[in-house]
Amino acid sequence: MGQVFRDGSELTIWTVEKLVPGGAGMCRLSDGTIGFVEGAFPGETLKPLVTLRKKGYVRATRFELVSPSAERVEAVCPVVDACGGCDWMRLARAAELNNKAGIVAEALERTGGVRLAAVPEVVTAGDELGYRSRVRLHVDAHGRVGFFARGTHRLVEVPGCPVSEPEVERGMAIVRALAEDAPRAMARFEAVEVRALDEGGLEFLVHPREGVDVRAPDTDEVIVRLREHGSASVARGNAEFTQVNRAVNDVLVARIVEGALARGAQSFVDLYAGSGNFSVPLAKAGLSGVAVESDSVAAARGRDRAAREVQGRLSVLTRDVPRALAEFSRAKRAFDLAVLDPPRIGAKDAMSGLSELAPHAIAYVACDPVTLARDVRTLGEQAWSVVNVTCFDMFPKTHHVETLVWLERHSET
Repeated sequence: MGQVFRDGSELTIWTVEKLVPGGAGMCRLSDGTIGFVEGAFPGETLKPLVTLRKKGYVRATRFELVSPSAERVEAVCPVVDACGGCDWMRLARAAELNNKAGIVAEALERTGGVRLAAVPEVVTAGDELGYRSRVRLHVDAHGRVGFFARGTHRLVEVPGCPVSEPEVERGMAIVRALAEDAPRAMARFEAVEVRALDEGGLEFLVHPREGVDVRAPDTDEVIVRLREHGSASVARGNAEFTQVNRAVNDVLVARIVEGALARGAQSFVDLYAGSGNFSVPLAKAGLSGVAVESDSVAAARGRDRAAREVQGRLSVLTRDVPRALAEFSRAKRAFDLAVLDPPRIGAKDAMSGLSELAPHAIAYVACDPVTLARDVRTLGEQAWSVVNVTCFDMFPKTHHVETLVWLERHSET
């Protein structure tokens, strides 16, 4: 795991050069080694107190701030250091957005081989606080609830969450009160997800611990008591993914629809489609398409939405992406546009199938700049060129950023 030094073994003063994917500050040490430190910002100097030295780099896990940046601000969360979820809460807003754009641009150049003519736009919408429409509260063996400290499974009990919607805060208070009142019942679960529904009200999804079989949800104490405040059920498999920031997601969806129409697309395939975040609006805009989603619950919800909102313009396949692309290839299906919104690991499993499918345009939505850049490089080798890059600040106060890349197929000569 590397060698740990404590209190004085790394006496040199570090200067933060820039922020890198993952949110840490990067420093160049006097011996040429690269150093990383979370919670420090460009231009700051610091004295590392505890470091972990590994092959090729060293990471400061505790440090003393020597000279703060002018872009360092007071945090609005009382447990920001213990929780660690909002790792850029102490970074001024303008600097936060600039650094997000810079990280995406550098990843595309270094890993993707794409040098942008200008730093990409960062789109914001709504408030930088109170934006999260869902949170996941972890439960420890004693029935206490909270968030995990960054990079650990150490539970941090929290009085609230300033980046969450008021309705989500209300739901968190309900779960905390239940945990205090019935800790043994709560300890049977490993997590409770709190969601504010689009139509109003709360949804609670409880995740049983391994080996706990909730055979009678209608009589389970935790579920019954949560149902006094909203819908509550046992999560089956992976809970359906939804974007946490409604306002920014609305703009992202609109940009994809606008881009499709501007390119004259009439047909599309939406890979990793979830419950239709992009495919339903595209169908509403007049395109016909296919949504591909491997999770049966999310696919069922997408199918229900399609039946209600876009009769006949959208079909939903419960398939993993490689299998669906192979089926399209055998059937010689063709689409003008492919929309990709893969998980954090990226869309590596779709690359060969996309080459066979050969859509004219690709709209790639990514939450990780490095995996995005890796896939963009592959797509570039397969005849697509990057024509537009836009960042969306889906997760204010954190290093996370959503990116939309438009690629178009090279003209054949």
